[in-house]
Amino acid sequence: MSQSISFDPGWVEESRSEMPSRLDRALREDGFVQLHCADFDWRLTRRVFDQANWFFGQALEFKQTFAYGSAAENFGFQGLGDEALDPTTGVPDVKETFTMRNVVHREVDDHRWPSTDFRQTMVQFYGTCFGLASSLMRCIAAIGSLPEDYFVSAHTGENVTLRLLYYPGSVGGQPSFGSGLGRFATPEILAGAHTDYGMMTLLFQDDVGGLQVQSMDGSWLDIVPQPQSVIMNTGDLMAHWSNDRFPSTSHRVRRNADVARLSIAFFCDPDSKTEIDVLPGLKEEGREVRYVKTTAGEHIHRKLVATHAAAAGARAKGSVD
Repeated sequence: MSQSISFDPGWVEESRSEMPSRLDRALREDGFVQLHCADFDWRLTRRVFDQANWFFGQALEFKQTFAYGSAAENFGFQGLGDEALDPTTGVPDVKETFTMRNVVHREVDDHRWPSTDFRQTMVQFYGTCFGLASSLMRCIAAIGSLPEDYFVSAHTGENVTLRLLYYPGSVGGQPSFGSGLGRFATPEILAGAHTDYGMMTLLFQDDVGGLQVQSMDGSWLDIVPQPQSVIMNTGDLMAHWSNDRFPSTSHRVRRNADVARLSIAFFCDPDSKTEIDVLPGLKEEGREVRYVKTTAGEHIHRKLVATHAAAAGARAKGSVD
């Protein structure tokens, strides 16, 4: 990924802004772009990282108190081996996560949250990310000559999710986790190759690195973390809407150091009943239509279930001792 642009969420107030054309050019290569957002709340972002470090540093027994319930709920803690983003390998991911879907508009019981400070920080950050995402959605709508709130209106929060991801360090080539979940067949790959499910993802990284994007020739390119920047990438449903003008590109996390890695993902997935079809304003002239109509809910649920089922199958076959 070589694309990097400065993004001002207030672009829409400029009558002749060049932001839509700049974002259009940046996303066409592989759907990944590094956004430099000087006005984003980076102090709040630091607090989110601090809360995540605190939570993942707790004993496994404590973390399991807040366990993930189901793909339908999409909320809570998942430990090592609970997910396999690349179902074809038979190897589960080497990470822990805490997932929070629709936390602004949906009441989640207090006992499901690790602490009051944790909850307040995450809900505030969810809203801040939603603001940035909405500005990006309006930018993409402008690219396709669509109504300003075309994509915003399809994202009320029903499937919009904030997720904390913790990748352990290593000792002698093995994950340094006393979790009792055992060894992994490919500890150098912490999260298997996959595409994201929805319209787009915003990713905040620490300075450890490890995120890789697959290029057209099949090689893997490192995305080097940069200060005060967020990675934006388009997902499966944006590729569908745009007929691959903005591709959904495979990416993975590879071990880049012996120390642990922490990242924060904000998944912008449309409401379940949203019909997804190729939009004429985003379809490139002369390119054959590559997709058939579907709904967001069908696609997202199918992908979530597949990642959890693959991990369960790997455990049953002994990939995790």
